[in-house]
Amino acid sequence: MKLRVLAHSINGARATGMILGGLAGLVLAAGTLAVSSSAALTAAVLAFWLFGWLLGPIYTGGGESIRPEHFALVPLRPARLALGLLGTAFVGVAPLVSLVAFVAITVHAAGLGVAAFLVSLPAVALQVVLVVVLSSLAIRTRTSAILAALVNAFMNVVLNQSWVLIWAAVEFDLLDHSLPPTLTTIAYALPSGWGLAAVEAADSGNWILAAGAILGLAALIAAALLAWARLLVRRTTTKPAHRPADGTTLDRLSAHSDVGAVAAKELRTWSRDLMRTHLHYFALFFGVLYCLAPLIIGWYGLLRWAGPIMVIMAAATSANLFALDGAALWLTLVNPGAERAEVRGRQAAWLIRVAPVAIVLTVAGTIVGGESWTWSWSLAILAATLGGGAGLIAVISVYNLIPVPEPARRTGNPLEAGNIFGQVLGVLLLATLTALPTAGVAWLGDQLDNPPLQWAAVIVGVASGILYTFWFGRLAHNRLRVTGPALLATMRNSNSTTTRKTAKPKLPPAKSALVTTLWIACWIPLFPQGLVPLYMIVNDSPQKLWFLALHLSPPYQIPTTIVMTAIGLTMLYFGTVIPRRYEGLNRSELLAE
Repeated sequence: MKLRVLAHSINGARATGMILGGLAGLVLAAGTLAVSSSAALTAAVLAFWLFGWLLGPIYTGGGESIRPEHFALVPLRPARLALGLLGTAFVGVAPLVSLVAFVAITVHAAGLGVAAFLVSLPAVALQVVLVVVLSSLAIRTRTSAILAALVNAFMNVVLNQSWVLIWAAVEFDLLDHSLPPTLTTIAYALPSGWGLAAVEAADSGNWILAAGAILGLAALIAAALLAWARLLVRRTTTKPAHRPADGTTLDRLSAHSDVGAVAAKELRTWSRDLMRTHLHYFALFFGVLYCLAPLIIGWYGLLRWAGPIMVIMAAATSANLFALDGAALWLTLVNPGAERAEVRGRQAAWLIRVAPVAIVLTVAGTIVGGESWTWSWSLAILAATLGGGAGLIAVISVYNLIPVPEPARRTGNPLEAGNIFGQVLGVLLLATLTALPTAGVAWLGDQLDNPPLQWAAVIVGVASGILYTFWFGRLAHNRLRVTGPALLATMRNSNSTTTRKTAKPKLPPAKSALVTTLWIACWIPLFPQGLVPLYMIVNDSPQKLWFLALHLSPPYQIPTTIVMTAIGLTMLYFGTVIPRRYEGLNRSELLAE
């Protein structure tokens, strides 16, 4: 069945992509074989293969040509269905390429002895089966969305905090040494390293450890299959709802008011929709990892800002709320006067999801990485950004709605959030600007050495946050009442067959490369070389680290940070404007024709 589907679905472009992907995979597999002489490097590389299999279905939507739903009416036990679907997962190029890569275990074992070589044979087979079954388990699950969020946040933090990694590499001579012992231990502890651990144990005569590693792989495969079988039951059947007699907390919230009903609905959606789950956890992981990165070089100064950074990123990734629901907006439009409750309920649900975590991060970060005078700053900025974020997600989602695929038409890919990059950048800037009045009061209190004025910044932050929430929310529900039908038409048309067939103009390769470079590189002058050193100069920080401005004479420090910030904003501007202008020019040409 899988072979028949592949035979009918592979056209010229897809066949070319499969061939190129297979060749690229073979190159990576050859690289894995090339480092097989080093056990530590082999374990580390195999860990990347494991994560590649876990993340592959997340970023491609799963690639399920044979779906469990096809067998919903067939009387098959879940375990048998899981085994059958596992068999279809081995039909393709990726498992064969992975088999070549994991043969590195056997190549490494061949240089150790006969015992290690014999142990490597079942180890390789089990390792390949393990990555395939874990990949199948990762499709369309909440765990996959969270894992994708963690990886995306990590990659973004690496791009933004690359100066920390460069500094650490030079400081600790990582370029002149092999993997640190800690990383080697982690690589062996991961399931991808168990086969190699069994081979090493067999070579040293530790047969208990060798047998334990092999049996551990088999047990993990069995556990993954059982978990997959349970997920298949959830995907192919409908579970009857069993609610407590007095109702759940969300039920009681729904009965409280119209705003409460919308808030309860939104909270349920936040916990069930893979795309929203991914966006929420991306903001959380980004805020935490961004502030943890400088700990590599012993700098704790960013920890107190983990909460506000998480809030700002959560606002940026949540600013397309109405589009995420698709054409379900008509349920609000057929109920005149429901616009206000719809907006306020969404704001309340967002605050319930974001505020508690942000408060914990801010308090914990300030305790660990702040001084007594930083409490007013942390709490004030947090209050302002929470209110600003709650207001911006409402007003931006109706003034700048970006259509996304209908929930029923989405694949398992939690990253199908639409072309929201420009929107995210804009909200990041706007959410940061909402904290400026509060930051101004806190800065004035520091300059005058006036503790009451410093703590007055917290009051200003709370007041401004409330103002942002209600004012922007009012703009949003008024806009929704007036232009709701137009927004609904935009979302419906974007998901129509005609619209999907209309090819979106693509940038020429040179301009596309330029825009990508601008998007990636703009953060370095904006934050690490602009705003962060400016903050350190204002607070008389003695540390210089990798910040260019701090290595200059005092008269040139602040101007340098301003120039760097301007460079970053300029790069950000052109990275957003160039594709929009090109799209507009192509649209004008089409209209002229």
